[in-house]
Amino acid sequence: MPAVASAILVESPVYVKTSTPGPAATEAIRDLVHELRQPLSSIEAIAYYLEMTLPPDQLHARQQLLRMQDLVRRTEEILEDAASTVRKPISSAASAS
Repeated sequence: MPAVASAILVESPVYVKTSTPGPAATEAIRDLVHELRQPLSSIEAIAYYLEMTLPPDQLHARQQLLRMQDLVRRTEEILEDAASTVRKPISSAASAS
């Protein structure tokens, strides 16, 4: 049976910002962002290690590694967007100091 290559297409979802979430949702978002950043950081470190140790002739593995690094970056952007929705705005009095 011949080998069949498969590809996974990952599309970026479109996010719509809404009004500021309530206190419970804010806390849940903060917790989620915090909890996801740790494993994401580990994945990023593993990808860096693989990048440094993979032989140059492993082109397919290097392509997949680049995809992994891109997905990590995109996930970090999503988490930052989520975190920015629950940050307290800086008051004009604090910024005037």
